Amino acid sequence: MAYVKPYKWSIAASTCCGLLKYNIPLIFPWIFKDVIDRLLSHSPYNTAQLNYKMLALVVVYVFWAVVTYFRSYIADKTGQRIIFDLRQELYVHLQRMSFSFYEKRQVGSIASRLLGDIAVAQNFVGAAFTNTLMDASSIIMIALILFHMNWRLALVSISIFPFYVVLNKFFKTRIKKINALSRKKMEEISGNVHEKLSGISIIQSYTREKTEEKLFFQDNREYLSYQIENIKHNATALSVVGFLTSLAPILVVWYGALQVIHGNLTVGALTAFYAYLGMFYNPLNRLTELNILLANSQSAMERIFEVFDTSPDIVDRPSARNLRPITGDINFSHVYFMYDVTQTVLKDISVRIPAGSSIALVGPSGAGKSTFVKLIPRFYDVTSGNIAIDGTDIRDFKLCCLRGQIAIVPQEPILFSGTIYENILFGNPDATEEKVMAAAISANAHDFICKLPNKYRSEIGEGGIKLSGGQRQRITLARAFLKNAPILILDEATSSLDSEAENLIQQAMKRLMQGRTTIIIAHRLSTIQCADIIIVFDNGEIVETGNHQELLQSEGLYQKLYEEQFYKNRRLQYGYL
Repeated sequence: MAYVKPYKWSIAASTCCGLLKYNIPLIFPWIFKDVIDRLLSHSPYNTAQLNYKMLALVVVYVFWAVVTYFRSYIADKTGQRIIFDLRQELYVHLQRMSFSFYEKRQVGSIASRLLGDIAVAQNFVGAAFTNTLMDASSIIMIALILFHMNWRLALVSISIFPFYVVLNKFFKTRIKKINALSRKKMEEISGNVHEKLSGISIIQSYTREKTEEKLFFQDNREYLSYQIENIKHNATALSVVGFLTSLAPILVVWYGALQVIHGNLTVGALTAFYAYLGMFYNPLNRLTELNILLANSQSAMERIFEVFDTSPDIVDRPSARNLRPITGDINFSHVYFMYDVTQTVLKDISVRIPAGSSIALVGPSGAGKSTFVKLIPRFYDVTSGNIAIDGTDIRDFKLCCLRGQIAIVPQEPILFSGTIYENILFGNPDATEEKVMAAAISANAHDFICKLPNKYRSEIGEGGIKLSGGQRQRITLARAFLKNAPILILDEATSSLDSEAENLIQQAMKRLMQGRTTIIIAHRLSTIQCADIIIVFDNGEIVETGNHQELLQSEGLYQKLYEEQFYKNRRLQYGYL
């Protein structure tokens, strides 16, 4: 309802137009009753009076047409604007969610809620705020007219109403339950499809097409079974309610004919009563359809607001302030971190990274290197201890300001559909074209960009699929150059590239590191021998610290890892393992 409130006057106008649209036609049966009774009375009929009534009806229905237009236009426009607001706010909310939220969910399933569920919810918004009130008002107005005309016939006509209410409640419960299962399954399918299509090259290279076809068939068939079950309940509800609303006119005509025979009712009154009865059950049938629609929409609405009700784990403290210009001195003090209560990932980490220095993180897979760097921009918060930048706890800074001081170059470059220019501009949306070009030159990307047909305006496809691995990585480096942040995090970006691309990227990385506090996650130890400090992780703890020569002489884990890589590279060089 909070999303409806800004449009209350539009909804009020739409509702008023709707009330007129549905209640103006109630005039016609009353006039029709008078015409029939006068024609059957064998007394002279005043044709001038008849012409006046009919012309008045024409004028009334012209007004009805105008009201109908404005009712549809205002209601649909308002519904679309409410859905626009809801979709926009949901997307903004998703942007603020923490890493833990996305680690527990597939991207496709989240997109299913943002797009699919909101499309279903649109039916709820479009119908609930106008049709319900209009149909209810018509039912009340017609019921009053029916009781005024003949209370006995009116009682006969509404005798099926209790059955209608019970059946509606019965079917709504079941339809809602089936629809919830259906939406959940579609979310699962969306997540799987997004995942599998993103890795289509792996599926094809391992000839897994037939297996994936079978898995999709099973999921699709399960979704189909829910949809068929839903259709069955919908069809049953409509047919049963349709039977009840068809039964009522039969009872009315049966009882009304007997009343005419006994002289207790005129033919015109019976005809008008029958006409009003059709008007009475039409909104009832529409309410049944609306009931089904709301049952289908309600599960989608609940799934949407389930996301809204999930709060980010990482938020600004109430006293958080803007981050002043920093030098980039980082200090970890007795930091512990765990993703859940069962496993401690980092244990009593205390280390200082001086401003402007280069630090390399080394260790076996799962030792805690990636987690260490994720704590600096507060993708996660420490479980205990603290991290300070220039002597201030990072939790005392606003998130946007903190992350604005940190540039990250991941091992696997992350690019978005669009042009090269737009992807570089991600680093600083306010940058001029000259600065974008300067960043590309610094990243050794300018030459290959200029060889493309549209240069900086070249479309790169989803994830930069039209570019080579080295070209994608140089675009991410250009983005980091453009951001010009005092703290730089590098997840070694040359491990899977050819020697020419590696040399270009290494040159660009050295330029990017100058004058910045740089933290490198090292996969190949040969690339970090010039680092000021090398920190060796093992099982979530820092086990060694020093420069390359000091660590080689210490005969610890670093020496072991270095020798393993050195001899492996020599064996590969000479063509044997």
